[in-house]
Amino acid sequence: MSSLDDAVKGYFGQKEVIAELINHFILKEEVNPSEMVPVDIMPIFYKLKDYGSKLTLEKFQSMYRNLFLMKAEKFYCVLLVETEMSNALPIKLCLFENGLYATEIETWNCLDNGGLLPCMTVVLYLSPKQNHLHDIASEQPADYYFYMIEPAKITNDTIAELSEDLGGVLRLIRISNDIEKKQEFLSGEAYARMGNSARELIQSFSDYLSQK
Repeated sequence: MSSLDDAVKGYFGQKEVIAELINHFILKEEVNPSEMVPVDIMPIFYKLKDYGSKLTLEKFQSMYRNLFLMKAEKFYCVLLVETEMSNALPIKLCLFENGLYATEIETWNCLDNGGLLPCMTVVLYLSPKQNHLHDIASEQPADYYFYMIEPAKITNDTIAELSEDLGGVLRLIRISNDIEKKQEFLSGEAYARMGNSARELIQSFSDYLSQK
């Protein structure tokens, strides 16, 4: 696992961060992070194998290494943090969500415990560039939808509405190719006030870009 993967898990694996992303960019209403519970995704791998998937454990863990699954009161939330985009993304997400529903029904006995919960899937594109797909929505299966959050498209006004940590992370990602703006941000008070996990993510992301 790279240091960037570690930093992504350390920051975006927090239910408070996932709840803020959902509340601000998707639902526009309050999701209480204290009611969100992290869910182990390994039962989904085994259920996909039961259904004939050819994925090895190593491949599954690689594909979904930066995926976070949370159970809220009324839905599951999948957050996938990606540094590269590909045309295979919709199929990758659809496969996981199908495995989630099968696991709910057959392993977690959801039908005996209040019914099947819907799944909200969110992709955060960890890049200063807009995604290279001409229209990612057109690549999605007709009966499937996921949300995308791209820092490159987020305005300063939107960033100002976020918490200092999340706003700072998204702002740094957006300006990371502009050396002058990046250095100004890193030497400012806002960065100094950010939490350790947010600053570690920023540093790891900067190192990742410098090695590309």
